[in-house]
Amino acid sequence: MSFVQLQRPLQRGAAASLRGTTATTTVAGLEERFTRLRITLQQTNAALQGTRYASVKSQGAYRIPNKKTIAKKMGAKKTGDQYVIPGNIIYKQRGTIWHPGENTILGRDHTIHAAVAGYVKYYRDPTRHPTRQYIGVTFNREDKLPYPPGAPRRRKLGLVAVPRKTEEAPATPDALSPSGIPLAVTRLPQIEMPEETAPESVEAAVREPKKTPLEDGNSIISALIKDKLHKRRLQQAAAEKEKERLKKEAEIRMNTRVLRLQDDYSYRESNWEIGRLVGDVGTIPGSEKMDSRRAKFRLRRRKRMCSFNAIKKRKAAKAQLREEYKARVRANREKRIAERRAFAAKVKAGAAAKGGDASGKVEA
Repeated sequence: MSFVQLQRPLQRGAAASLRGTTATTTVAGLEERFTRLRITLQQTNAALQGTRYASVKSQGAYRIPNKKTIAKKMGAKKTGDQYVIPGNIIYKQRGTIWHPGENTILGRDHTIHAAVAGYVKYYRDPTRHPTRQYIGVTFNREDKLPYPPGAPRRRKLGLVAVPRKTEEAPATPDALSPSGIPLAVTRLPQIEMPEETAPESVEAAVREPKKTPLEDGNSIISALIKDKLHKRRLQQAAAEKEKERLKKEAEIRMNTRVLRLQDDYSYRESNWEIGRLVGDVGTIPGSEKMDSRRAKFRLRRRKRMCSFNAIKKRKAAKAQLREEYKARVRANREKRIAERRAFAAKVKAGAAAKGGDASGKVEA
């Protein structure tokens, strides 16, 4: 903080000049000098307040130095015997330096995660591989990996042991075995079940239940709902029947395979037979339900390739038709030109013959 430096109000020269003057002039001179030295309130506030500077340096942008990259932060994230929960990262790597062992999983970037809650163990297993090193998780800290050969794998199924309550059923005189020993299990009343009959058609397999009239005025809505449910059951039954038919056709194809001698002296099926065995696009039994995204992509790629091949075949067929048409037009043109030349030659020969006859008559 800086202050304004004040000078003394009277100097030596001013005091000497005041000696010979009167008292009135002395008072007037002092007042004038004090008015010159008077400091306003704003000046005093600015002087006392001073200048404030920044106490924290502003943050600049992060700049990667030359010949350096952003750190990947690889390596071990959990040490041996350290407690982990499912999903924790144990080891981050590029490539399988460490392999997943007991109760661990491997991510698509080769990161090893814990699959259960337990304690981390780094170990080798010569029975599985002579040189690989594994990372596993055990439920107890004192357990050691790998487990002895033939030992059961330890798993937590989330079940709780509960004592079972057993009660002996009272023996009744009616429930007796042929040997006269009372039975502990009471007999249940037998219910006569109707014999199953094979449905003649889909309509017979899915029958509409009996209509029950409603007294609250919603009979129309109820009828529409029942009709929709009935149609849905019919569609499901038809889809099941079609699936069974396709399955039987596939089984028939599988059972009627014929191996033939090929050009490379090997016995196998022909290419068209193998294609029929696989089935066309979209008609493979079970192709509507994919197990994974890769299977869906493969099917989509196959459908796309089939459509592209069909477009190529159509283009090739059109090009062949155009070439055949051009060849026919060219042949017809050449034929007409040859006919015209032959006709012109015939006309010339006739004219020459007539000219020779006329000259012979004149000479005669």
